[in-house]
Amino acid sequence: MSDAPRPGKAAAKPSGLHLSLARRIAALAAERRWPAGFHLREMEIARTFEVSRTPVRAALGVLAARGLVENRTNLGFFLSRDGAELETAERSLPAAQEDDVLRAILRDREAGRLPEQLIETDLQESYGIGRSGLRKVLLQLAEDGLIKRRRGHGWSFVPSLASTEAREESYRFRLIIECMGLQEPGFRVDRHQFARSRAAHEAFIADLYRSPSVERFFEINAGFHTMLAACSGNRFLLQAMEAQNALRRLTEYADYGELDAAALLKSCREHLAILDALEQGDLNWAVILMRQHLTRPVNGAPPPAG
Repeated sequence: MSDAPRPGKAAAKPSGLHLSLARRIAALAAERRWPAGFHLREMEIARTFEVSRTPVRAALGVLAARGLVENRTNLGFFLSRDGAELETAERSLPAAQEDDVLRAILRDREAGRLPEQLIETDLQESYGIGRSGLRKVLLQLAEDGLIKRRRGHGWSFVPSLASTEAREESYRFRLIIECMGLQEPGFRVDRHQFARSRAAHEAFIADLYRSPSVERFFEINAGFHTMLAACSGNRFLLQAMEAQNALRRLTEYADYGELDAAALLKSCREHLAILDALEQGDLNWAVILMRQHLTRPVNGAPPPAG
């Protein structure tokens, strides 16, 4: 692939990828009727599933945590039960979620662990995902406008908001379309969607100091701005907003990771204030609030959580 650091390092909490591979290992043990005490050699399993040893080790750790295998110091992993007994246990493990792979790819790209050009076999090995699952992820990324096919084979990321200049241009563009969108002749408040958005923000605020998930905040944030674009009744404005959200996925996960709880709380309250103004029919105040919300700070200050 390239000399970029390898992505896909095992996290303290098992990912959907590791759970998926754990399922496959348990299914293999059941299929081959391996006996209790059978040595699960990492290299052989990695070769069988065409992945690296890192996700295999993490998957075996998942099985060990569930008492299905035993991790013997300096010796490796061994089955704790007969393979035939693992058939039922395998069904109890959660299935893989392609969304986990998609989010991991976005994080690794932003962190510099993935190059511009992507090769499917390398991605399969790095993330421990099968060909069909990876294809779904790549097609979703392509549909979102984040990657494109290269001539010959493979994929490449499209130009993103990686530079400071590009991000500033993006926020200025959003100031134009989002503030004007609130003043579109066809703008209508969708009471049902507003209520759902408000509930999502309030739930996030309630959980903020317990589990401030970056991904959760991004989805609530992007959903808020997309909802208002849809309420404008202007299809072209909505398309532009969706394109901006797609580009932001490559960069703003990292931005949000640098924001503290107070900044996230401030953003949520600003969103709620805009909803209040729109529901009260005060469009001028809503535009002022939106402009304040999207205005970029200067002198190298952190970006707004917009």
